[in-house]
Amino acid sequence: MNFDKRYLIHGFLPAFSSACCFAVMATCIKLASSDLPAPQLVFLRSVVGLIIILPIVLPRGINFIKTPVLPTHMLRGLISLCAMTCFFYAIGNVGLSESTLLNATSPLFIGLLAMPILKEKTNLHSAIALITGFIGVALILKPGTSLFTFAALIGLCSGFFIACAKILVRYMATTEPVMRTVFYFSVFSTLYSGLIMIWLWQTPTFLDLSFMIMAGIFATCGQTLLTYSFTHNEAVTVAPFTYVTVVVATLIGWLGWNELPDIGSSIGAILIIGACLSLSLQGKLPNPWKLKNPA
Repeated sequence: MNFDKRYLIHGFLPAFSSACCFAVMATCIKLASSDLPAPQLVFLRSVVGLIIILPIVLPRGINFIKTPVLPTHMLRGLISLCAMTCFFYAIGNVGLSESTLLNATSPLFIGLLAMPILKEKTNLHSAIALITGFIGVALILKPGTSLFTFAALIGLCSGFFIACAKILVRYMATTEPVMRTVFYFSVFSTLYSGLIMIWLWQTPTFLDLSFMIMAGIFATCGQTLLTYSFTHNEAVTVAPFTYVTVVVATLIGWLGWNELPDIGSSIGAILIIGACLSLSLQGKLPNPWKLKNPA
């Protein structure tokens, strides 16, 4: 099997499919967000994902579930819970295009985190990319103007948490198979969000529940495909597919809700995507061998 075919099967197809799954998930979240709070959306998405993954993992036995990095899985679950809550809140209060784009700013934060975590020095090219990317973020957030919204800032926080989660996933890829990583993600995100439901639970309508079941299915498929892609490929070859989600979500937002970003946000989107791709192509994404064991 030649390299191109291997990359097509183990890189391009799962990464592209993952991006499309996440766009459909975001659409389902937006449809349900008018009735349910973001933490409950996270809980329902997590429960559905856990129900899907249990029949796949449990037959493999206790030895498959055993992990040497359980605390890292727990931390990843908490960080992912924060990321999903921020993202789902933004989806319900900001357009699909802008919320997914802010969620996709993780390479910018990874570039920043690489300095204190990986002890990497930032070269001029990387510094310019980071500055350009955050200028793009400012054009979308529009701080100091009447167009600035708290929801958009929360959406940006999801990008930061995603960056932290990606570092942990890439680290765990050295010892953890894909399904085990997805399993513990589903377990801990369900447990953490379930605790919050003691105070925030609302009985969903049948329609909202249907949307969340679909969201959980597509999110689990997307998460599995993305984890598979990161496990079998260098991060630099996978990261650019994140922006397929932005493109698909923008198209859905336009067709479904007549949402179109303004000129400032459009310019910001171009700057962010360009900067993130530049950082990715420079390899400014975490190398798991350089990370100390966070467990």
